[in-house]
Amino acid sequence: MAQPVGLGMGAQAGEAAMREVFAAAGYSSFERVTESNANIIYQARP
Repeated sequence: MAQPVGLGMGAQAGEAAMREVFAAAGYSSFERVTESNANIIYQARP
């Protein structure tokens, strides 16, 4: 990986892991906006 943080989130990370990463980055709001058979769209706000 190009980054030294050791997180390889990828497409299979899951909502809980994504929520943790955004919270650790200082975002106060994280929610699932919509989803389809192939995609899940999240919205994160500082």
